[in-house]
Amino acid sequence: MNHSYFSSSIGRKQIVAATGLILILFILGHLAGNLFIYFGPEAFNHYAKKLAGLRPFLYLIEFGLLGIFLIHMYFTVLLVLENIKARGQTYRLKKDKGNPAWATKWMAYTGTLILVFVIYHLLDFTFTDHHGPRSMLVDGQSYGLYGVVYNSFLNPLHSFFYIICMIAVGTHLSHGVESFVQTFGFNHPRYTPKILKFSQCFAVVVTLGYSSIPIYIFLKNFNMASGICH
Repeated sequence: MNHSYFSSSIGRKQIVAATGLILILFILGHLAGNLFIYFGPEAFNHYAKKLAGLRPFLYLIEFGLLGIFLIHMYFTVLLVLENIKARGQTYRLKKDKGNPAWATKWMAYTGTLILVFVIYHLLDFTFTDHHGPRSMLVDGQSYGLYGVVYNSFLNPLHSFFYIICMIAVGTHLSHGVESFVQTFGFNHPRYTPKILKFSQCFAVVVTLGYSSIPIYIFLKNFNMASGICH
């Protein structure tokens, strides 16, 4: 690839689409791991321990994902600025065939929110003491990362922020899958509408999958508290 590819609109769109696809695959894998929380502390912590056991190789994956994320953001910003310059006015996006106009129009804002969330999420769950006070439940016993996650989602504001960010992720995914298909020219009168519909359903499933975790913890704690009261 030469410099002209990276400076062209088509090249930049393809880079954004390709890096976006890699990030989508990561989001799916991360969701699969997070859902171990439904099987209890032992299963969730076992998954987290196995994942941590992949270090130092895991560092390479994490730095690679960070690089892909930054590349994705950088070229997305370039495309937005390119559109602003071309139109000579406030940046506007036309309604996609498969997604509502607001989903496309708010991509820059949801992307910024996702960036803030990623930093907060790493500080909140990854770079924190998994065996400190935050890991302890009502019985005073440390439950490792499971306890950290559980106690974090007992805070309504924390859970609300998490769900809002997952909605932002879902919005991004809905547009991202469609954008990938269109960018690489996979257009077919019969299959393209189905792919666009799939992108919306896929985004909803991922959003609900992630959002179900704080809701599950809230309901579980509520049922436990009700049992104690009775």
